[in-house]
Amino acid sequence: MASTTRSDRIHVLHVDDDRSLAELVGASLTRVNDDLRVTTVATVDEALTRLDDRTFDCVVSDYDMPDRNGIEFLRTVRTSTTQPRVPFILYTGKGSEEVASDAITAGASDYMQKESGLDHYRVLANRIVTLVERERAEAAVNDVQRLFSELADRTTDVLWMFTADWNEVVFVNDAYEEVFEHSRSCLEADPETFLDSVQPSDHEQLTNAMAGLSEGISVDIEVSVVTEDGGLRDVWIKGEPITDDAGTVTHVGGFTRDVTERKTRERELASVERQYRAVFEDPNILTGVLAPDGTVLDVNQTAMEYIDGDIDDVLGEQFSATPWWGDNDALRADVDDWVARAAAGEYVEFEADITGQDGGRTVSGVFRPVRDDDGTVTALIVSDRDITERTERERELERYEAYLERSTDIITVLNADGTVKYQSPSLTRILGYESGELIGQDGFELVHPDDRPELYETFLELVERPDESVTVEARFRTADDEWRLLEVRGRNHLDHPVIAGVVTNNRDITERKHHERELERQNEQLEQFAGVVSHDLRNPLSVADGYLTLARETQDSDALAEVARAHERMNDLIEDLLALARRGDGVQTETALDLATVAEDAWQHVPTESATLDIATTGTVYADRAILQQLLENLFRNATEHGGDTITIALHENGFTVADDGPGIPEPDRERVFETGYSTRSSGTGLGLAIVAQCAEAHDWTIRATQSPDGGAQFDLTNVQVER
Repeated sequence: MASTTRSDRIHVLHVDDDRSLAELVGASLTRVNDDLRVTTVATVDEALTRLDDRTFDCVVSDYDMPDRNGIEFLRTVRTSTTQPRVPFILYTGKGSEEVASDAITAGASDYMQKESGLDHYRVLANRIVTLVERERAEAAVNDVQRLFSELADRTTDVLWMFTADWNEVVFVNDAYEEVFEHSRSCLEADPETFLDSVQPSDHEQLTNAMAGLSEGISVDIEVSVVTEDGGLRDVWIKGEPITDDAGTVTHVGGFTRDVTERKTRERELASVERQYRAVFEDPNILTGVLAPDGTVLDVNQTAMEYIDGDIDDVLGEQFSATPWWGDNDALRADVDDWVARAAAGEYVEFEADITGQDGGRTVSGVFRPVRDDDGTVTALIVSDRDITERTERERELERYEAYLERSTDIITVLNADGTVKYQSPSLTRILGYESGELIGQDGFELVHPDDRPELYETFLELVERPDESVTVEARFRTADDEWRLLEVRGRNHLDHPVIAGVVTNNRDITERKHHERELERQNEQLEQFAGVVSHDLRNPLSVADGYLTLARETQDSDALAEVARAHERMNDLIEDLLALARRGDGVQTETALDLATVAEDAWQHVPTESATLDIATTGTVYADRAILQQLLENLFRNATEHGGDTITIALHENGFTVADDGPGIPEPDRERVFETGYSTRSSGTGLGLAIVAQCAEAHDWTIRATQSPDGGAQFDLTNVQVER
């Protein structure tokens, strides 16, 4: 067996078949106590080989392992000839009193259940240190048995042994009087008087531990002793049951150590740790600690909230390979570069788009090197702040400014007091002023005096109602002292982080209003014309029809039949003229219409005789229903009057088609069929397809006459908003 020189370093053999967990435990123990040197193996056989090859100060073993469990391993160690007394901690995730009892019976030095967190590993490290120190002390005692009494007297630890029922003190050294501030004689007279010195709040814990010892359970607790001056002394009590060959507990023994200084240091360290954590766990800053090679050592909760996973998923990983950087290889390469520069001592600033649980986020931060007393970089601190909202505001401002620059309307931003904050370049084109000329002036100065009160009152209402919007019309004075009519659409954006004002979109509608008034005049004329057609022509025609009916009752002839046909043609002319005139009012409202439904309604209003309607494909058409139905009625009537037996209507991606299987339209005539008065039938009015063209034009549709697949007439309507 190889020998080693004893030093303050503690060599630990850690046995666990879960290699990733074993490596984490080893790294964590080293981190909390740099005196620990941990060797990790995965099997009991490998552990036994290592124990044969070299000396270890402590063995930490899992319980559930594939070749042998931890207690079987412990028994093998205890019966070996190499290191039978090595401290052995059964460190397992299997919490069981039976396992704990078996472990203690088999000679385990300690038993701990696996937990997570730095504090747990600190406790484990303390246990290892304590066990190793005790073993070293006991080994020294065994080596120098003759000095035991002197050692017992000189040690600051209280060494003690009682009978299992705590009724008799078998042994206690002089340190008892120093630690408990009671005489040994009093303790020997009443073995439980040491409880009088223990802080009352710790009594229950200590008496439970004493009972456990008597039942064969090891004790490892910390309590406080009240000193004569009213202070507190922290003591660590480690006790073991002592059994006879039959396994019956006959005695209990152990030691009590004054750990006041250590506990004070631990509390100070805990306080420092809390302060560190308070800074480290800043809810507004993503913070991580890296090794100089980029390995993740610690990450705060704020950063973990940006990814889906636990901290154990990223600890020990290369920082550039963690989920924060997504699948962006170029960004990962940048991260490696930043780490390398920081490891070389550079303070590295960066800005990057990282991955967040709610999508991409933008952060801005730094990599800071941490140096030891010699100036060597020992760690890297990376900290960054989420600037997504700020970046989005900046981008929104850029987009908004670009929109203002290219808008054809005058975009004005007013302050809450009504003064001009901004006006877009279109101000020059529409009103003739330079875009910055009116900044800071009264935003209503250019408004016509008659329109100003209403517009200003509307502005005040907007200021009081965030996110409200209004549309009004007002006249504005140009730089040439003329008046232009503007449609003013205003919205309150005073609370907007970028705009911070009342925004008005001012569109020049002077020509449009002039056109609307002209259209109204034309519509009035058309309405008057329709009245004349409807009343002044229909009344004489009705009189003529009446006298014709009387004449045909007494004598009918071919001449009177011709008169009847002439009356019928005149009636058709009147109906078509009325339709043509009334289509002059244009499209009122475009709504989503089912083409099949409108087509079927139109078919019911047309004398179709034996013809049939075939709806090949259908969907939604956005149109004025009355005008669309008029268009379809005229197309159906035209098809049936020209001999079509089957009329087909079909929707396509840019409109719809109405086709028939009649004789069709000669190619030279296909442009003329939409002209008013043109007809290929002697009885036709020449207005039917003219009305169709007018209905299409009212929607800004394009209509074209072609030949159908059956050789008949086909009418293609395009530029139609449809949904299939």
